[in-house]
Amino acid sequence: MMEKYKFFDLPEFSTVKDILENERKNYVITLFGLCKILYAGRASSIATYSSRLITFKPDGSVLVHSNKKLKPVNWQPSSSEVKVEIGDELNIYVERKRPKEVLEILMPIVYYLSLSKVDEGEFHLFGSESEMVEEVVKNPELISRDFIPLEREYQTPFGKIDLLGVTSTGYLILEFKRAQAGLEAVSQLKRYVDYLSWKGERVRGGIVAPSISKSALKLLKKYGLEYFQLSPKLLPTIRLK
Repeated sequence: MMEKYKFFDLPEFSTVKDILENERKNYVITLFGLCKILYAGRASSIATYSSRLITFKPDGSVLVHSNKKLKPVNWQPSSSEVKVEIGDELNIYVERKRPKEVLEILMPIVYYLSLSKVDEGEFHLFGSESEMVEEVVKNPELISRDFIPLEREYQTPFGKIDLLGVTSTGYLILEFKRAQAGLEAVSQLKRYVDYLSWKGERVRGGIVAPSISKSALKLLKKYGLEYFQLSPKLLPTIRLK
């Protein structure tokens, strides 16, 4: 049975090389150490020597984190290939084939190495736009008494309409946003309405969101479109303070 985790304090370069080459597909591997990061690809960059946390995932993705911000300092996506060479420093090359990108990690010292058998498990998103659409499909009176939902994710040349329905005055296109709607949502909705109108249909359009920016509401009214206020439902066990 595969161990759930392993830990190596101040591992030798040979140990790190062996683990990265043979265990990378089985574990999430984390290195903490002093490193310099060189990137070449669509652009180029250098991150000077500093203590950083480097994570290698079984799908091939590699992330280099510092002590600030959510996003990594450098990263390579899934399906990247890893090559390790030992010299005065530990040299780790992470290569992406298309487009061609190379991340070179130079480490004079590795403080620790850990291997974790991380399971994927299940993930359920609550309060999503999809759930908002489902709520309207089940309770169309949230939009209007005569609203009849017809099709979710209706395909157009400009993307998929979240929900297409019909009222006594013709078709109604609904664009859903789980957070405040902005100008981009209005522009997207306008493209959908223009497309169906061009086909000779009688069409209205509306944005469904918990709130809308002042500029977006102004543009919405200019185009003769509508706003329907609806907030996504959250799990009752989650309390926001």
